[in-house]
Amino acid sequence: MLILAAFDPELAPFSEPLRSQGRTVGVGLVTAAHATARLLASLRPRAVVLVGSCGAYDAASVAVGSVIVAEHVVLVDAAAVQGYGAIPGPMNVRAEVDPALLGRFEDCGCVPGVVASTLGITTSDDLARGMAQHGGARFENLEAFAVVEACAAAGVPCAVVLGVTNVVGSKGRAQWQRNHVEVAARVAHLVEETVAKRSTKGRSRA
Repeated sequence: MLILAAFDPELAPFSEPLRSQGRTVGVGLVTAAHATARLLASLRPRAVVLVGSCGAYDAASVAVGSVIVAEHVVLVDAAAVQGYGAIPGPMNVRAEVDPALLGRFEDCGCVPGVVASTLGITTSDDLARGMAQHGGARFENLEAFAVVEACAAAGVPCAVVLGVTNVVGSKGRAQWQRNHVEVAARVAHLVEETVAKRSTKGRSRA
């Protein structure tokens, strides 16, 4: 299993051997798409888990510190949400995660929900409300769509497991600064717990 994260602090809380199986893909859609495709081609993993942080849209009613798993990921454009732009019809705006991996993380206590990926961080409370109404998203993360799409193109099962560090909007960046280290540790603990349970089930079947 390949563990991906935007940057090193999201991999630091993992213990070995999962930390050695981790790689960073950078921040943002374009960088993450390129890095993920390159890593899939060179490492050929059997499965991928993207870990990191996310903001919760206020309507999601999910507490900061919660660990969530993406049901699927939608690409959201702020200009389109506000009526100033449009995404062309042929463009894919929904990326599917692996249902088996999704189920494993749900069984270990992750809160399921739709994740929106945006080009930049949403810092307006009004825009955040509009984002939440667009595509049924509950959470926002910059890299998820790129990673899931790259995995789908390569035929590699993928899950997205994120810690809620903030409420999306005007106070979100300050909340992220306060919470991201502690939340990264919670994500690492839950991922390790899930992987351990799967390994135990595999040995019992053998």
